[in-house]
Amino acid sequence: MSKALATEGRYFFFEDLINAKSMAGSKHYHNTFELYFLEEGECHYFIDNKLYHVEAGDLVLIPEGTLHKTVYPEKRRARTLINCSRHYIPADVMDKLPPLLHLYRNPTLVPQLRALLGQIREEYRHPDALSESVLTAQLHLLFYTLVRHAEGCLSISPLPPYIEQAVAHIKAHYAESVTLSDTARIISVSPEHLSRLFKKETGFGFSEYLTMLRLQRAEAMLKSEPHLKISAVAFACGFNDSNYFSEKFKRVYGFSPIKLRQKSDTYRGIS
Repeated sequence: MSKALATEGRYFFFEDLINAKSMAGSKHYHNTFELYFLEEGECHYFIDNKLYHVEAGDLVLIPEGTLHKTVYPEKRRARTLINCSRHYIPADVMDKLPPLLHLYRNPTLVPQLRALLGQIREEYRHPDALSESVLTAQLHLLFYTLVRHAEGCLSISPLPPYIEQAVAHIKAHYAESVTLSDTARIISVSPEHLSRLFKKETGFGFSEYLTMLRLQRAEAMLKSEPHLKISAVAFACGFNDSNYFSEKFKRVYGFSPIKLRQKSDTYRGIS
């Protein structure tokens, strides 16, 4: 089991997996930046309101707080995963990252990416007093390499439009009453067809995605507006019952909305 390197305000995690059950792909998001390199196999990657077919040699770049899920076919697969705080991303690369999100496909760069990831892997597995500085330099080099070779990226084929339209509608109206039937009517498909296609392509049920998005927005609001009542946060994010919201939040996160605020207050006090 890989162990994260964490110091105040900094976080770095590296992991290789081959055909592991944990690769089944639970829906989640992080407070860190994610780099996902598919070494072997293929998968569907649902990121925010986009669906991508990821092939061996592809690199997936996911910003903090972005809901995502992987769906793997029953084939051999291997991947490398990095989660890191912004400390590991060069400041002068930040404004150049958006065009590179989410799927980075540049076949000519794959050997160089594998070599860079191999160096990071070795440093991570054999840490010493200088490892944090070395890993920072290695990640900086990786990001600079991605930006420098961005023009060589291949264009990505368009994805099923119904899914993108449905997710865009959910994102725009999550604070209101959103139903499968209303969404299907707006994009001119039957509810049954939308339900099947949504689950097949994303790995999420329609209601699952809506709830996860609402919880994600609620988490951000709980942190950014500490004086707002829990019930007000719940209603602002589309939950009609604050008790149901608290129960759902605890089931997903493992702690209550109040506990999240206590954790956030503690972190602010330390920093």
